[in-house]
Amino acid sequence: MTDFSFNLSDFVWVGWGLLYEAFPFVVVGAILSGLLECCVSSETVARLFPKNRVLGIALSACIGLLFPMCECGIVPIVRRLVLKGVPVSCAVTYLLASPIINPLVILSTWVAFRGKGALVITGLRVGLAYVVAVVVGLAVWKLLGEKNALRAELKKSSHNRQRPSWGLMPVEVFVHASQDFLVIGATLVVGAAAAALINSSISPAAMEPFASNPFAAVAGMSVLAVVLNLCSEADAFVAASFVAFPMFAKLAFLVLGPMVDLKLIAMYTTVFRPKAIFVITGWVTLLIFVFCVTGFVWMPTVPAPGI
Repeated sequence: MTDFSFNLSDFVWVGWGLLYEAFPFVVVGAILSGLLECCVSSETVARLFPKNRVLGIALSACIGLLFPMCECGIVPIVRRLVLKGVPVSCAVTYLLASPIINPLVILSTWVAFRGKGALVITGLRVGLAYVVAVVVGLAVWKLLGEKNALRAELKKSSHNRQRPSWGLMPVEVFVHASQDFLVIGATLVVGAAAAALINSSISPAAMEPFASNPFAAVAGMSVLAVVLNLCSEADAFVAASFVAFPMFAKLAFLVLGPMVDLKLIAMYTTVFRPKAIFVITGWVTLLIFVFCVTGFVWMPTVPAPGI
């Protein structure tokens, strides 16, 4: 029973911790989105993406190597890119891949798993994130229909606006950044509250009995990834601490969390329609689950070299 009892102090501390961790990234993301809106023309943004959509989606998954962003701050940037006319499929691919395929997260994953097969788990995390992001981007393009994915007000927004004068630029940046911050920040509070409620009611220890079964282990770590709402720059250290779980269960935690968690689902509502959110999160979850369960069955253990 102790694994499923509500604790008010834990609720307050977990909720506050999530907001304390996430809000700085939301602020940075909002400021960058304001700069993108006021300082970069739609034509310039459009030229960054190849005309060939498949190539554009494939390259979008790697943008995080040049412009890294945690999942806490990427939503306002993606929202602004869509308003600038970036193809939704490319924006979705960048949204999913960037929190994992960026130098800081790659380094933190390697450090967290040093002596525990660091190169293997880091390579698998980056590779699986790339495949999932590209496949979901292609699904949004071919199956969902790009315009059908967006909220109605975003589809109606004009991509062509006159850039403000340099004297008014700081004011315009602040106005746009504050608007994005209020929209994204409000949904973040709701998502953090939901995550805190679950975290303060269910102990991670309740998941350990499932560790020996491939389906239960991957499913259990996937559930933890969604409800814990950890930053992708720190989640590898948490995953490494779950010593009872095999590598592929930890891999599900490491890839699913930065793509789909409670706070992200809440923030996705500011960009996408409910059907699109269902398609994106469903495809992401299914692809990761199938890959990790398959890997668990064929390679239940992983060598633990010195690096």
